[in-house]
Amino acid sequence: MKRPKVPADPTTAYARAVVAGEIVAGRPVRLACARHLRDLDRRQELGLRWRVDLAARALAFFENVLTLPDGRPFVLQPWQQFIVGSIFGWLSADGTRRFRTAYVESSKGSGKTPVAAGIGLFGLVADGEASAEIYSAATMSDQAKVAWLDARGMVERSPELS
Repeated sequence: MKRPKVPADPTTAYARAVVAGEIVAGRPVRLACARHLRDLDRRQELGLRWRVDLAARALAFFENVLTLPDGRPFVLQPWQQFIVGSIFGWLSADGTRRFRTAYVESSKGSGKTPVAAGIGLFGLVADGEASAEIYSAATMSDQAKVAWLDARGMVERSPELS
């Protein structure tokens, strides 16, 4: 089965749709999307680089390497693509990731934990950082363990990772 291709720049496409009002979003999301678009226009002035190829590489990792518990490819929703693309596509002038910490708040059952597990796996094995360290934090150890179990399941189901 051929897996779907990731659009050229879904991170920016999502930001444009939110700012245009085509996608309903709360104030913090609208502000994040507006910042993304504003920073695209001012990136040289701010000493930032937007690397669509790096964002697309992280997004493709989800679809081409990771699977859901039922075996389907892990196809991210547009809001999830915005998060993953933003984390891995923006660089500082020195070539390091602009965003090294991310806070994601969403309703229960929306897929935050599997996305966090996938981000952790990408950072651990595919980001090109030597001796990468990935941490998962929660208010209780049982909650943090859920992300670890999701990541472990993704590794076990992936020929590339196992």
